[in-house]
Amino acid sequence: MRTRKFEIDLVVTPSLRVNAFVRPSVQNPHERILGIEIENVQSGLDIQLVQSTFTSGHYELLPLRTDTTPRVVQIGSKQTVNLMYKARPRARDVQAQPEQFTISALQQYIFAKDKPTAVPAPIRLVHSNAVLGHQGIDSTHSSLQAYIARSQAHRRRTMLRNAYPLIPEKFHSALFPLYETFGIDFVLFWSETGGKGRTGHHSITGIDLGVPHDYINEALTPPASGAARMWLKDTEHDRQELIQSIANRSAASAHRTERTLDVALRLTGVRRVSEADALCVADIEVSVYNHSWQHAYNATLRLISPSESDQASETKPESSGPQAAWTWCGVTTHTLSVDPLGSVCVQAQVACSALGIIDVGMWELSATAVNATAATSPYAKSLECKLHPLHPSFINVTI
Repeated sequence: MRTRKFEIDLVVTPSLRVNAFVRPSVQNPHERILGIEIENVQSGLDIQLVQSTFTSGHYELLPLRTDTTPRVVQIGSKQTVNLMYKARPRARDVQAQPEQFTISALQQYIFAKDKPTAVPAPIRLVHSNAVLGHQGIDSTHSSLQAYIARSQAHRRRTMLRNAYPLIPEKFHSALFPLYETFGIDFVLFWSETGGKGRTGHHSITGIDLGVPHDYINEALTPPASGAARMWLKDTEHDRQELIQSIANRSAASAHRTERTLDVALRLTGVRRVSEADALCVADIEVSVYNHSWQHAYNATLRLISPSESDQASETKPESSGPQAAWTWCGVTTHTLSVDPLGSVCVQAQVACSALGIIDVGMWELSATAVNATAATSPYAKSLECKLHPLHPSFINVTI
């Protein structure tokens, strides 16, 4: 039997270019707006989208646009389409089992004599489907779930090797679960226009919605029973080098602009004080949101008027628009407690001398975590914060 080998150069042209971007939600700070940008890079070929599938342990995704009848989405050659979805938390009582497992397992790996060997328990995943054509795909099918899991496993292994080079790969499965609570996997299915010819799919694994949940540094705090004694100086040096590398990784990844707590203001009503007077009073609902899944917070909210010029520069974002004559009235200091992933609303009032659009985003929020364990590690993250608005909060005062 004879065999002949040939070398053939093949040019592989991608069909689609898919990117994901995240925006905060104006209506509910607990939610996120997830956008999927899809570009058809083929020449002379129209593509029809079939379905988008999202997998997450915390969020369910809903299209921003809801149609009573299925809507066919087609992308022409060299054209781009954006799909917008609302990522809504599935439940408020989040246990965050993968994150809690990583904290205890990594703490045992660093400070205990025996290395962890237990495998993390699986979490319940939510599959959100958005049918973009006349016929969808069953996301609970075993082959589809296996494909999503393999894609996530490949991404996870690559990320862990790069992020934790001092931890041997054989310990990764006992330290880091495959899925984190707040990540999202995305799969897009498509076909040629008319449902004939080629079909395909594209995926993006590990989409980070920017929720502040950097918990790795908590594993760098020695346990209450203390760290196992190292007999050799070189071994103790290795432990400190490992702790420093994990702390540096956490500091390098702390690039999110989202904060643990946030404040939203909403106009609920406007009334005139008297017919002969131009003074109006606007009722404002002030909501304080806690994005942390671990800690409850005790907070003090102080509403600041423009007349307090000594503090206005610190609490006022730049380019906030024209200012009308207004001031907070009534109670301007509120003491409140916010549960993990919870929210608290307080009522406030603004007195205005003229109608129109004004920016009332002037406040200061001081908060401290409740029942937080005393930090015994220099790498522990501070659980006290003082926040000011990052963006304007416009209201339209009309009668």
